[in-house]
Amino acid sequence: MGRGVLYLCVESTMRNLALAVYRNEGGAMEEMVRAHQDEIYTYAVRLLGDHWDAQEVTQDTFVKAHGALSEKYSEDRCRSLALRPWLFRIAHHVASNRRRAGRASLRRSRAASGLIDVVLAGPSPGPEDALVAREKHGRLAGAVLRLSRSDQELVVLRFVEEMTYADIAAVTGGTEACARAKVFRALRKLRELIKKNEESHAM
Repeated sequence: MGRGVLYLCVESTMRNLALAVYRNEGGAMEEMVRAHQDEIYTYAVRLLGDHWDAQEVTQDTFVKAHGALSEKYSEDRCRSLALRPWLFRIAHHVASNRRRAGRASLRRSRAASGLIDVVLAGPSPGPEDALVAREKHGRLAGAVLRLSRSDQELVVLRFVEEMTYADIAAVTGGTEACARAKVFRALRKLRELIKKNEESHAM
């Protein structure tokens, strides 16, 4: 079962946390933070490449979420809110604002490394495979680093967070069809870059 499907199952069996926060039910905000802080933090690390920045983005995300649910949104909106992609969208905006303001201590190589480690995750290679694995890691790292930040984020949302295209659209904006097309283009760019790297090494 994919992570996205798993979260849908979990959220369907627990109380509507957005509505509970709106109604100021005891422990609702704490429960929301416990349920989602780890994945929001991990997402922020992959976007910014820095653990301190990711911690601040995570904190700001939940502060903004609490403010919106308790002060701005109506009860009907809270009742129908898709909480997980909504939180990711807030984190997306907070991280983007930090980059634009120049406050994030960006390390694009470190951010890419987090994605690469997930892409290559699997059984540990034996000694005879270690050199091949290191070479593959290096080539993929070079390709990922040459993707735009927005394309890196799309790959993370689809293949690391295992979000549906509808949820990706909720995070990044636009329609589901637009999200699907953007992910397809990002993957095509990554494959082309990997192919170029392989061809240059073969010369």
